[in-house]
Amino acid sequence: MRLCTLLLLPLCLFAACSPSGAGNMDEPSKAMRSVIAQSVQPQPLDVSIKLPVTIRPKDVIELRAPVGGAIVNLPYDKGDVIPAASLPPAVWLEAPEFIDARGPEQPATDAEVALRNLRHLDGFECFARIESTQLEESLWEAQEGYDQAVRDLKRTEEYAQSTGAQLDQARTRRSMARANVNRVLAMINDTYICSPLEGVLIEKLRLEGEYVNGGELIGRVAVMKTLVADLEIPEAHRAAIQVGKEMRVDIGAIKDDAGKAVARMGKVALIDSVAHPQTHSFTVELHIDNADRALPAGIFGTVYVVIYSRPDALVVPLSALKLAGTSKMLYVAVGAEGEGTAKELRNIEIGHLGRDWAEIKGDALKPGMKVVVFGAQGLNDGDAIRWTEKDPYIMKDEGGAQ
Repeated sequence: MRLCTLLLLPLCLFAACSPSGAGNMDEPSKAMRSVIAQSVQPQPLDVSIKLPVTIRPKDVIELRAPVGGAIVNLPYDKGDVIPAASLPPAVWLEAPEFIDARGPEQPATDAEVALRNLRHLDGFECFARIESTQLEESLWEAQEGYDQAVRDLKRTEEYAQSTGAQLDQARTRRSMARANVNRVLAMINDTYICSPLEGVLIEKLRLEGEYVNGGELIGRVAVMKTLVADLEIPEAHRAAIQVGKEMRVDIGAIKDDAGKAVARMGKVALIDSVAHPQTHSFTVELHIDNADRALPAGIFGTVYVVIYSRPDALVVPLSALKLAGTSKMLYVAVGAEGEGTAKELRNIEIGHLGRDWAEIKGDALKPGMKVVVFGAQGLNDGDAIRWTEKDPYIMKDEGGAQ
């Protein structure tokens, strides 16, 4: 026991002679942090969304048989271009006019005289034609009755003893005969099936020689001169599109000579007035000129719709933001020649966000400030910093590329 007391005595004496306080060594100076700071300047900012579109023909025409009968002429197959056609206007000829026009060198036969008012259909080409032999026979009979009524009226008018009643009866018979001829002519016109617009035959349901009923569908023609790209714009971005606006449509299924996706310009022609009840989106129609029929229909494409645009936006990288609970902060470098302190900008207002950038709104951030874009997460307000505007870890090769 005495030996232990003798050993502890020198330690107590050394402690008593030491100066009072926490320690006699100087506190280490605060470390200077190295960061990357870049000057922020106003720049144009366009925020767009990518939307799919489906491309279809502007119109699909159904060609039906107006009357029943056998198809006597249907020269087109699926995939053929069907020209636009319409019946030529009819020219009414009286028998003496037709005979005089032929002249004595080419005397007209009885059949030619009877069917003279069908001459406007000679050589006319249409999509399909229904057999009309019986109708032509009916026209022959009706035309003969009309010509007889014309001759009777002429005799009645030339006979001096004709009464007014006789003249009225003769004129009535002529008018009725003319109406009968016109009715048969209209029935013959109905045997010609024409496409009102040029298009491509996408479906052929009947063949030449088959019998069809009146109103039966024979084929469908897709009008390819103008294509329609349908897209669905969300309700929140309905105001981003206006009728008449031009938009680019990228079509990945079609490649150009360089192997890139074909792009065509489309014009907004229609925006639905009522939103879809489930998706709350509006259907938009873009019209694409396809006069050369180079684009097929029934394919997909994409469009980019600009939903936000600002010519003088202040944009910083996401790495410049520091989050602390609900607070959002930025640090700017204050000083000159690459050294100074970090100043904290608190409660900043964030606008639109991108994948690796953020728009800063409000008056906290001024153009020309040097924002700490790398190293902000470990900073506090007033920290001493040394900064550079270029990332030292990005090396350049001999050609100058990074």
